[in-house]
Amino acid sequence: MQRIVVRLLGALDVSYGTERLTVPAGRPRALLAALALRHGELVPVEEITERLWGADPPAAARTTVRGHVKRLRRVLDAARDGAGSVVDGERGGYRLSRDRVTVDTTEFRDRARGATALRAARPDAEAVALDRALDLWRGPALEGIDAPSLHRDVVPSLEELRLRVVHRRIAIGLELEDPADHIPRLREMLAADPLQERFWAQLILALYRSGRPAEALREYARCRRLLGERLGVDPGREVRELHQQILVGGPALTAAVRPGAPAGGLGRYVPRQLPADDVPFVGRSDELAALDGELLGDGDGRAMDFTGRVLLLDGPAGVGKTALAVHWANRRRELFPDGQIYLDLAGFSTRRPMSADDALHALLVGLGAAGHDLPAGTYERSALLRSALAGRRILLVLDNVLRPEQIRPLLPGPAGITLVTSRNQLRGLVVRNGARRLTLTPLGLEQAVVLLQALLSDTHGTEPDSLRELAALCGGLPLALRILAERAALRPEVSLARLVGEIRGEREPLGTFQLGEDSTDLRTVMSWSLRGLTDAAARLHNVLAQNAGVPVCPADAAAVLGVPERTAALLLDELAQIHLVERHSSDRYRLPPVFLAHRDRRLQAMTAGRA
Repeated sequence: MQRIVVRLLGALDVSYGTERLTVPAGRPRALLAALALRHGELVPVEEITERLWGADPPAAARTTVRGHVKRLRRVLDAARDGAGSVVDGERGGYRLSRDRVTVDTTEFRDRARGATALRAARPDAEAVALDRALDLWRGPALEGIDAPSLHRDVVPSLEELRLRVVHRRIAIGLELEDPADHIPRLREMLAADPLQERFWAQLILALYRSGRPAEALREYARCRRLLGERLGVDPGREVRELHQQILVGGPALTAAVRPGAPAGGLGRYVPRQLPADDVPFVGRSDELAALDGELLGDGDGRAMDFTGRVLLLDGPAGVGKTALAVHWANRRRELFPDGQIYLDLAGFSTRRPMSADDALHALLVGLGAAGHDLPAGTYERSALLRSALAGRRILLVLDNVLRPEQIRPLLPGPAGITLVTSRNQLRGLVVRNGARRLTLTPLGLEQAVVLLQALLSDTHGTEPDSLRELAALCGGLPLALRILAERAALRPEVSLARLVGEIRGEREPLGTFQLGEDSTDLRTVMSWSLRGLTDAAARLHNVLAQNAGVPVCPADAAAVLGVPERTAALLLDELAQIHLVERHSSDRYRLPPVFLAHRDRRLQAMTAGRA
């Protein structure tokens, strides 16, 4: 079906086939621009009024808007010979049909996104796509349209996207084409805006790679002088480093990507980012077998098709999720010849949880991309990551995840294998992204004793009864066992029996499990789970902590909190999602074993403070 074409990237141009349509000057054109820039979206009359008149609309603005809509429909609909209006009105606003109208601003954004998706595998094809996007520009956006708020609110973002596309297109040219071909365009860009340091850097590099180093140094001096005169600052780091490299003849200035290779360094490196697996690891044979089955499928994985499997390893604080993930990944490292990537998302830690954008930046840089050359948007970075990982036998370990939206843009699509760890059950990751779940529970007593023995080594003699008591006091948590073993190692003259007595006599038993730093303080580690609770859930957790060991059902919790039973059930479920309670029977919950072993006042106080 033939469509009306609206062009805003330059002077307004509207056509239908070969026919040029004339939209009345003034507010009808501003109205068309306002609708076209929100192509396919309902634009409220209040927003249209502000676009047409600013902060001082006429008293009968809504009526006047209807009049302008009618005039616009007469021009646009007449060309289509009664095939239905392209301007729909509903629910207090108007919409420009996405099915019947093509808008160049929408097309520009779509082409730019499409180009980004080609970045990792085909920079030559990306260059062609970027040229197609830039071909849509005929002059300044919205040229000749009298709509101050559109020029203030919308045009700058369009112009910034154009500059990013130009910058990326030139970057490809400097790697795959003759750099001299791009010097005129760079001079043109800087003549229009001499404060654009990104283009100064490219001009200096293009001149150097064209065999004109003296001219490159003169342009650096000109850049420095202009920035100093106008802004009172020196050039940024990228420009300064280029200048230094020219002075010393740095090899990086002449290193260009070979034609057909991934742009920005992606695909050049094989990342080996797994943390060391150098601490005693005991037991977990069933869990290791389950990881093999879920992630590798049948056989040993050597002939498997890497089709984007995602497995979630969840469980309570200190249960050993990261240790298990790292241990399994190191055991199976040879199955991932294209690399192993590890990233701590800091979901439960002293640091601020990592955003999806920052995580994408870290992953792409780890794959060899130049950080300053990455696209700005989450969508574009996510597409670039999927392209970089496509077809590769690679393992992605995403550790300490807070919530599903933190890592959805990081999932590699139908490629590689992803192992996620979290205290949160991340139910949305299972429902929307098809992740399989493996919940890690505390070690059984016998395994806990074996781990404690391995950790103590020769520090203490054999004291079977004391070992079992210490293991029981740790509630089966590997982190607690490791902390206790280190505490014992620091006092080799103290028997394990005496250590048991000291722990049982402490007023704040979880104080046993600290070594003077937050990341190895069991109380602090557990408190990270409490930070994200709603106030009502914090109150409920405090009640459970004061009555450790007593299973409760929703009716019990409702009676204590004075809330409806349905609300109490939701609060118990909130605690269960991050493993602060565990299901004791079909409808009863209780605190995990470590809380049952230690009724720690300070940890209770943390929860009480939240309530």
